Amino acid sequence: MVRSLLFACALQFLAYGAAANGTAAPGQSRVVLAVDGIEQPRNLPALVAERLGYFRDAGLIVTLVDAPADPPPAKLMEDGRADGAIAYFHHTFMSQIEDRSVTRALVILGVTPGERLMVAARLRGKVRSVSDLKGMRIITGGPNSGKTTATTWAFVHAGLSVRDFMRMPLVPRQAAAQALADGGADAIMAHEPDASFFEANGAAYQLLDLSTPDGTRAALGTLYPSTALYLSASFIVAHPREVRGLVAALLRSLIFIESHDAEAIVAVLPARAKGTNRAAFVREIALDKRMFAGDGRMDAAAATAELQAMTALNPAYSRVRLGETWSNAFLPRP
Repeated sequence: MVRSLLFACALQFLAYGAAANGTAAPGQSRVVLAVDGIEQPRNLPALVAERLGYFRDAGLIVTLVDAPADPPPAKLMEDGRADGAIAYFHHTFMSQIEDRSVTRALVILGVTPGERLMVAARLRGKVRSVSDLKGMRIITGGPNSGKTTATTWAFVHAGLSVRDFMRMPLVPRQAAAQALADGGADAIMAHEPDASFFEANGAAYQLLDLSTPDGTRAALGTLYPSTALYLSASFIVAHPREVRGLVAALLRSLIFIESHDAEAIVAVLPARAKGTNRAAFVREIALDKRMFAGDGRMDAAAATAELQAMTALNPAYSRVRLGETWSNAFLPRP
């Protein structure tokens, strides 16, 4: 189903890209996108679009600016240094409440958080479900991190609350493994390759698989809108041609990722993204590419559930106007 929908997108947007090239070549539009960790696997579609010339084919000159911490994407958009962002969908909630600006996700690139909830091996037999983690210490990172949101969502879905676990800050991988072993922590929400590391060395076992669409639905009740293209409402109104071009390029990226294996994907990435162990990076991409198994569309039920999880973390998010945080209007009809 996903492959057929993406193929339909390809036909429509390849035609658009050709038209854009024909009319915009003399003065292609320039767009700056702030990316929350430009070389992190969670942002793979943006890097693929840049490397394969998909933005250029859509009549755009796009600059990707790395913005993983300070200043964050929202700040770069606010002061005009960026026109839009590639980051997790819940950043649109943060825009409304913390920055008092309306931003809207137009392409959902990730449909899972690409994470696994790993439980300390010493608790095997004792912890068989999320409910068994009640009162325990879980390494998730910051209050608005994807790991914290996913953990909270899992607890809420299990009928618990954010007060039913103790959130712990991120620490280096070896330190986390030691904490799991000696009782300093009871569980950790982890990306690859960390999740596989904890599993391979016997530090932890998997409780929830939030790396695949099926596992995410089983754990959370819906898919998880994660990496997304989001733009300010004012930019969307003022620059519809540029918006269509960005959507076109990123949908082509989803097609490429869905239809190619990890070796082929890694081959198009810059050398700096691959690190020193190419084989390990290929294995990581083979696992992480599953989070992009979507057609760009937002699932309304998933958006609602994500807001519920964020509101459990911070009641201020109850004021978010959810209908203003996303739109499928620039995507082809299914």
